[in-house]
Amino acid sequence: MNTYETSARVEEQGQVRIVGVPFAPGTEVRISICEKAAPAPSAEAKKPEDTPARVSELFAQVRGRNTESIGPLRREELYDRKVLR
Repeated sequence: MNTYETSARVEEQGQVRIVGVPFAPGTEVRISICEKAAPAPSAEAKKPEDTPARVSELFAQVRGRNTESIGPLRREELYDRKVLR
């Protein structure tokens, strides 16, 4: 099923016009209308100068995940193709 999204303004007497849809004349379509919500103001404004601090915080969180050892890593065991694991 092909989908097509657009936005329009409600004209006088509740009319909405949609022009230039990519469907052939006579094609039956389903239409759903909902009010476009205004973007909510973010609690934390994202400023370009805050980017390095946010990136550093992200990497600090990611680095702190793997703290447990997985055991000894021997090259012979890693590349042993005769044993199915």
